Amino acid sequence: MSNDPSTPAPKLQPRVSRRDFVKVAGAGAIATTAIGSTTVNAATPLTFEKEVDVLVVGSGGAAYVAAVTARAAGASVLILEKAPVPGGTTARSGGGAWLPNNFDVVKQGKADKKGPTMQYLVRAAYPHLFTPSDKYLGIPKSNYDVIEAFFDNAAPAIAALEKHGQLLLDGEKRDLPELYVEPEPVKDFVANPMRTMYPRKVPGASPAPGAEWIRQMKAWGDKNEVPLLVGHRVTRILQNAKNEVIGLEVTLKNGTVKNFRARKGVIFGSGGFTNNREMVLKFQPFGTYGGCAVPSNEGDLVTMGTRVGTQLGNMNSAFRVEVVVDQALEYSSLISDVWQPAGESMIYVNARGQRNVNEKRNYNDRTRAHFTYDPTTGTYPAQIQVMVWDQRTADLNAGNFPHPAPGATAPYVISGKTIDELSANITKHVDKLRSKVGPLANIGTWRTTPDFAKNLKASIERFNGFAKKGIDEDFARGAKRYETQWQTVQFAPQNPGTKWTNDEPNATMHSFTAEGPYYACLVGAGTLDTNGGPVINPKAQMLDADNKPIPGLYGAGNCIAAPSATTYWAGGGTLGAALTFGWIAGNAIVKEPVKDLT
Repeated sequence: MSNDPSTPAPKLQPRVSRRDFVKVAGAGAIATTAIGSTTVNAATPLTFEKEVDVLVVGSGGAAYVAAVTARAAGASVLILEKAPVPGGTTARSGGGAWLPNNFDVVKQGKADKKGPTMQYLVRAAYPHLFTPSDKYLGIPKSNYDVIEAFFDNAAPAIAALEKHGQLLLDGEKRDLPELYVEPEPVKDFVANPMRTMYPRKVPGASPAPGAEWIRQMKAWGDKNEVPLLVGHRVTRILQNAKNEVIGLEVTLKNGTVKNFRARKGVIFGSGGFTNNREMVLKFQPFGTYGGCAVPSNEGDLVTMGTRVGTQLGNMNSAFRVEVVVDQALEYSSLISDVWQPAGESMIYVNARGQRNVNEKRNYNDRTRAHFTYDPTTGTYPAQIQVMVWDQRTADLNAGNFPHPAPGATAPYVISGKTIDELSANITKHVDKLRSKVGPLANIGTWRTTPDFAKNLKASIERFNGFAKKGIDEDFARGAKRYETQWQTVQFAPQNPGTKWTNDEPNATMHSFTAEGPYYACLVGAGTLDTNGGPVINPKAQMLDADNKPIPGLYGAGNCIAAPSATTYWAGGGTLGAALTFGWIAGNAIVKEPVKDLT
């Protein structure tokens, strides 16, 4: 998942078939229904391939932090990774972790006060419940306690990881906007980009992406006896008669089944269920296409967790981003996404040719506009949105995905010399896509309406009027600081040497050219990854239906119910929480007693 507009999008690999993925990921011939739990008793003794204090499932950010933390605390640790390579989705990411009150923030003399920060976190996660006068800010105490654990432990976590030489992160030094949510102002809580910390190869170096995060932690693990086994798919959680977790069943790619003993417990950091279409259809909003999570993120913990009694939460949520629909129909895991749609003379329209969103809103919030249901027609007109732009944007932003590189073409780009021709070609393109019903996504009955061309012309004319005035009266495009900076600095820098300028007052908007050609592509809702699963407490213990911890079972990252609920606290909000709760889990599990086998 790359968001550097100066870097060409990597070549996508063909969709991985279920059979091929099962072989690669180590599932062997085991069907999904075989994933579950086993209670060990005297009548069914087990033999174990290896015995350690702590087993960690997954090798992304959350999992690796948990593993190295437990090891630094004196526990013996083994990492089990389903995929053929380590790193998970973290290795694909930009690597930023949003960590309030971290040491860089404190060094600036801008230490975060707990009260205002908690108000921001709760207000952003639960805007419909937020009550400043309430002791728990209007949300259940259990939810409040988990968010509080994030604030209390984020700074100590990164400080400890750096102290032990496990991970070197440093704050963002550029003058960039921090807050993507920007709810009602919270007194004494201000934007500070230093809360988002990035991996550095050496102190003072430029920010590195998520692959560097994994490289550093694996290097420490290799030196400190934290073995990693790839191609080991966990298929069962083993419990004793007291329902304490005492190990895991693992299936190798050749179908061999092995058991691994965990004397103290198990930590899951195995990612979400983006690539499990059945779970997506059951739990995610209608119209969710693929995403950027690695192919191994199939929600195995959801199945295993429910069989040992875990309580599920946040299952309809995800960290969201838009994807090009054509690619989502062809590829199982996408590397490129529409992080921030580039272009000033560019708009989104729904099936009716009408604008329905601020195109420069942050990726998580903007993507949620795809789920709007029209009860009058019984349709989801924005299930797919049409991104439309002119030659001006095509020249200025060539190479900023999804715009093709200068001189290049892309099969998903639709063109027309006039708006009428473009509209007709969009309709033809949609009809072709309708025949593609793949294992992960299809476009169903979505199609442009007969008045699409007429409405698109009206939408462009209205947008042009707003661009000339500098104020988007419909969706306030350009009103947020990050929208302007993302357009001009971070994700959509303009190519030099073109004939185009922007003499209109809003840096995120410009009138469309009066003459074609014009271009379009289809965008749909995708995920960076889902973020629902077993509910945890402040110690990162998974809870049962009675809100009691399941002994020896911990979780962090996208495989558990996200403390942030449906929101994105800021850039790096995903990895910030993953790091923090991985650290919490790693410290807590070493204090567990050794469990009996029966």
